Amino acid sequence: MNLATYVARRAALSVFVVLGVLVITFYLSHILPGNPALLFAGTNPSPQEIARITEQLGLKKPLYEQFLIYINGLLHGNLGESISLQAPVTSLLAEALPNSITLAALATLVAGGIGIPLGILASRSRNSKLDNILRIFSMGMVALPYFWLGLLLQLAFASGLHIFPIASYGGSLFFISQNNIPTITGSYLVDAILSGKFSTAAHILWSMVLPVITLAAFPTGVILRQTRGAMLAVLNQDYIRTAKAYGLPNGIIERKYALKNAISPVLVALALVFAGSLVGTVFIEYIFFLQPGLGFLIFQATGVGSTTTSLAGAPDYALIQGVTIVITIAYVVMNFVADVLQMLIDRRIKL
Repeated sequence: MNLATYVARRAALSVFVVLGVLVITFYLSHILPGNPALLFAGTNPSPQEIARITEQLGLKKPLYEQFLIYINGLLHGNLGESISLQAPVTSLLAEALPNSITLAALATLVAGGIGIPLGILASRSRNSKLDNILRIFSMGMVALPYFWLGLLLQLAFASGLHIFPIASYGGSLFFISQNNIPTITGSYLVDAILSGKFSTAAHILWSMVLPVITLAAFPTGVILRQTRGAMLAVLNQDYIRTAKAYGLPNGIIERKYALKNAISPVLVALALVFAGSLVGTVFIEYIFFLQPGLGFLIFQATGVGSTTTSLAGAPDYALIQGVTIVITIAYVVMNFVADVLQMLIDRRIKL
């Protein structure tokens, strides 16, 4: 099998995965209790008005017919109307996604920047005190729940030491509106940099330190353990012993021979870390009040938010499906990229 065939096959499988998730999500979201028409109708609607809206939303049609209508809209870039926010889901996702991607990307960079060097260090000093300390550190990072760590960091570094702002982009609910950042990509941080507002970008980045640390904690532990294990497996190979016997410095052996062959599974882990971090923003954005973002949309969609959704007790079908599609596509794309990168870096992998 050549490279083009392999890529085409993986791409086709990815499409089937997305389609499968769409079917499951659509079915599950429609068996949840609650009447979307009641929510859409507002306060004290009459039975006639509820019936009219039910008909208008197509809620009386068979489920398979509703699904086909949804797929048709999806192919045309129409993900429906959010019942709770009274706005197109596509617009809400376009507004929320850039900031969530920025947060997830920064967390992935931190996880890789800390986890890989520490993993190499742990493999270099196997079974030593340093290795044991790093093992405890990685297990601690994996075990810490997002919500607990986030609150702890807020108490220590925001409320206690006053080093970082406690919440919101720029440290204030009005910071973004007061600084008038032009919309280029939709990400506050990236747009501030691209428009030359470096002081504003610095304030935004400073306010993202605690959220990024919180989001990066779990993947840092995972990457550390993954790097250590991969390096140890390679360092025990015969060709590494031969290189040592020839007197090559350890630094050259690790960088030129060991890391090159050990980095492949770490890259896969980093790709999945990015997709996982995108899911993790659900908690982080809520704890640190970072709006707009996928986290607030998910809380809104499931009725946990503070709007009328929770009062009516009805889930926002379109918003749930929209957010799920975005996260699914992120997972599938990052898996696809990781597979291709792994194959390109390590030619020992058979296509």
